Amino acid sequence: MISHFHPFLTQPDLVVLNNLSRDIHAADQPELPPSQDDPKGDLPDDSATVQLLKNFNDEASENFQPTVFTGWDEKDIPKPILRYLVKPYTSWAKRIVRRPTDVVFLTHILLYLTTSVPSALYLFYHFSWPHAIFHWVMQGWYCGSFTLMLHNHIHNNGLLASTYTRFDKVWPYILEPLMGHTWDSYYYHHVKHHHVENNGPGDLSSTIRYQRDELLHFLHYVGRFVALIWIELPLYFWRKNKKSLAWRTLVSELSSYAFIGLMATWNLRATIFVLVVPLVQMRIGMMVGNWGQHALVDEVEPDSDFRSSITLIDVPVSGRENSAV
Repeated sequence: MISHFHPFLTQPDLVVLNNLSRDIHAADQPELPPSQDDPKGDLPDDSATVQLLKNFNDEASENFQPTVFTGWDEKDIPKPILRYLVKPYTSWAKRIVRRPTDVVFLTHILLYLTTSVPSALYLFYHFSWPHAIFHWVMQGWYCGSFTLMLHNHIHNNGLLASTYTRFDKVWPYILEPLMGHTWDSYYYHHVKHHHVENNGPGDLSSTIRYQRDELLHFLHYVGRFVALIWIELPLYFWRKNKKSLAWRTLVSELSSYAFIGLMATWNLRATIFVLVVPLVQMRIGMMVGNWGQHALVDEVEPDSDFRSSITLIDVPVSGRENSAV
């Protein structure tokens, strides 16, 4: 029943889509066998499917599966690897993170600290073009999942258990520059600004002032953010009488640029690939994403959560986009 769905969808996605598919075909095929998630075959009553979805996130349920990797569920991992590597790691990781559901965040923190950081440092020590290009591609692959992890971090004031609070506060400052973020800027722009204005007229990254199917409007939108957000965001907070946020945002931006300049005096070519290219790439990517997420704007209520929204069905990007909005 689920073979025609995208293979990289998560198990909850597949359960929901399987349930919907059965509902669609129920009228024409009333003798369908029971589905895996609805063993009684009680299609008019979706309580079994709903309960299964709840169990996926219920730490006390036997159906609970902490997310360890973004690309594989337990069903996709060979049993010997699952038993002798993944399961022991998961048991250890659940003691480190704040919630057992957050094991995947620790996986990614460790991944970036053991790949991005050594790669960046070695580029400054010994630059080579093949390594620089490899590093750029690797960071381009990482930056999306890192930003979603950072999104969770800034909304929940951390990811790790209280025992590891210090480390939880430090790792973003190590990884943010490598992934194209200036220090704390994502928090100031996304939480303190974007979620407050909600793409309305006061939002610096609002799409409401643009014709969303015009290339020149799109280029102006992206170019303005890349070139001017470093000063527009502090001025926004200043106008809102949030002087402390204004100064902190400005210091965050300028200190990040000063750090980039300092590193350029050590090794300019490494700085370009390790810090400058990811920064430009990330800021363009974030505005491209924001443009798509807010392509439809209701003229009557432009700041409505419900009248100006999009939903993508049966594609892996749906879960990522919804968690990023």
